[in-house]
Amino acid sequence: AGERFAVRNSGVAAVVEGVGDHGCEYMTGGIVVVIGQTGRNFAAGMSGGVAYVLDEVGDFAERCNMAMVELEPVP
Repeated sequence: AGERFAVRNSGVAAVVEGVGDHGCEYMTGGIVVVIGQTGRNFAAGMSGGVAYVLDEVGDFAERCNMAMVELEPVP
């Protein structure tokens, strides 16, 4: 998907292969599953909803905006 995927998502469920910069920006609800790479500034302003990101490389935390979100592993 392109940049700003799922911006202002407020209730939609989406599965995507990868996203560009600013994915899930200002998201307030819904569920997003990313099964590939993300760009920078992921989740900036995200105040609700859930995003599951497959981080096979182990560097997602470097590209995620941690101002309003927490990262947790999925068991």
